[in-house]
Amino acid sequence: MVTFNIFFEPIQKFNERITKIDNYISFNEVLINWTRDSTINELTAPLLGKENCIFRMDTYSLSGSLLFENVELLVKIFEISGILEVYLHNPPKRFLNSLKQGISLKNINIEESSFTKITDVQLQNVANDLKEKIIGQEKAKKNLLRKLVAQLVRPNTKPLVLMFYGEPGIGKTETAKQLSATLYCNENIIREQMSMVGGESSVKYFKSTNHSEDSFSKTLLNRESNVILLDEFALAPPFFHSTFFQVFDEGVYEDQNYKVDLSNSIIICTTNFKNRVEMENNIDIALLSRFDGFIKFYPLSIDEKKQILKNTYSKIIASESIIPEYLIHLDETKILNTVESMLNNLPNVRAIRKYVEDVIADQLLEIVIDKREQ
Repeated sequence: MVTFNIFFEPIQKFNERITKIDNYISFNEVLINWTRDSTINELTAPLLGKENCIFRMDTYSLSGSLLFENVELLVKIFEISGILEVYLHNPPKRFLNSLKQGISLKNINIEESSFTKITDVQLQNVANDLKEKIIGQEKAKKNLLRKLVAQLVRPNTKPLVLMFYGEPGIGKTETAKQLSATLYCNENIIREQMSMVGGESSVKYFKSTNHSEDSFSKTLLNRESNVILLDEFALAPPFFHSTFFQVFDEGVYEDQNYKVDLSNSIIICTTNFKNRVEMENNIDIALLSRFDGFIKFYPLSIDEKKQILKNTYSKIIASESIIPEYLIHLDETKILNTVESMLNNLPNVRAIRKYVEDVIADQLLEIVIDKREQ
């Protein structure tokens, strides 16, 4: 009897898993021959001589409704062709339910990937990295660490839901990305720009009904980090906010295709509002009450801007960021002094970076033109 091994996990982890499997065929190679008029012989032919069959996540999209409507036929062609093990990556609910109804549950093995709660050692690493890599925002960093401790000690696996608020470009997103880098050794944070939400494509993405469509649930299933960033959360239409009630309360995101476990996640929403009153005027109170904390980010001081200026300049002149032949023409002291004289008029990191780029470009302008005319 064929055994169906089902894995709900990121694509990277599934790919690593199947590299250890020998003598397999991807089911996509079978789908080439699969039509409503296909014969058993046509469907089994590619599978003959193979012991294992792999269903990647795109298989369900490519198959249309054929797989969903013909689970009994699917099992039959596996049995006839001699397939022993089938490995399925993130099957949609409809297909999984059909499979459970069509075969004995003892022939189905299900594994669900999950993220564990952060540890005290990880929290110490977060504290060190925030101190070293995030300039300023001492109050915000301390408040964040306090909330992480609260998540560490509480007995349940509910997500930690935070609102980072304050003026744009002063470290909210950078702090969230650094948190992901420290906890999960990557900056592949799930980041959704909520100010762009609103049209039909957004509805399909966040409230997916068709398994062939890209969706937020698929994005979450494939996440490599359990830090989820919802940028400019308040700018999404109110009816989208309702999507997150269950997420914030229970750590579950569900649409018609998938139910995603978000246990122990850290969900960070950002807004450019400067106080709670502005938030209450734009976000449903019932949803605001589900946040575990509101962390204010303050305007940058001159000393903090100077440090950001130095870091920004260092990154721009790094060998991979600028053509080396132009470096010898840059006067670092002059560039830094020029930008520093304007820091009172540069409110955030983005403004500082753009002005540094402009000053560098101004120094190089004549050189580039002269070179072209030679």
